[in-house]
Amino acid sequence: MLAIIGGSGFYYLGKEVDKIPVITPYGNVEVIKAKLYSKDEVLFIPRHGEDHSIPPHKVNYRANIYALQKLGASAAFATYASGTITNYKPGDLVLLEDFLGFNTPITFFDDFSAGLKHFDFTEPFDKDLQNAVLEIANSLRIKIKKGGVVATTTGPRFETKAEIKALKKLGANLVNMTSAYEITLFHEMEIPFAAMAVATNYACGISKKRLSTEEVMEQMNNAKPKINLIINGLVDYVR
Repeated sequence: MLAIIGGSGFYYLGKEVDKIPVITPYGNVEVIKAKLYSKDEVLFIPRHGEDHSIPPHKVNYRANIYALQKLGASAAFATYASGTITNYKPGDLVLLEDFLGFNTPITFFDDFSAGLKHFDFTEPFDKDLQNAVLEIANSLRIKIKKGGVVATTTGPRFETKAEIKALKKLGANLVNMTSAYEITLFHEMEIPFAAMAVATNYACGISKKRLSTEEVMEQMNNAKPKINLIINGLVDYVR
């Protein structure tokens, strides 16, 4: 079954079928079963809650992904509202291909009592799932740009000009506050994972104006119909 994690502005997915309370070693989670246009169900978690009450540094990433694995997720897809540093403009849909997560110390392996666990991250995302996203988007005439390298900062504040300048030099072309945690945990769970960034705004220092939550939400709302169509195609691919 396909699992979806929705980011900012993505709090509901199709028709809700059920809400499943899941007990995990990291806390309790409520996972939504939903349907889009397809007849098949998906597992859905709005990362920040249905009312966006959970800030990025308070999301229980481990509990969320453990719960999805416990319910039988065989693949996963997530969306991320992201500031653009280079290459992209607000409104672009970008397939993520790599990430910077130096300051995101979260893992399922808090000790090595069961043996050393150092996962290789040469390919952070599943190539087959990425190709499926691209093929589905192409068939729907939805433009997706490739080459997304996203840096994750702690949040909830936006980044400074100096931070964006440093991230650019390190090779990031996008920035957000959540992706590295989930990429890492899905990889550790060995659940095939692909992700899409919605370029919502120019990052601090790139933008000529002050950053605002309103512009982020506007771009996410504009992108949702396209993302829903892509997710529906993925449901057929993953089944």
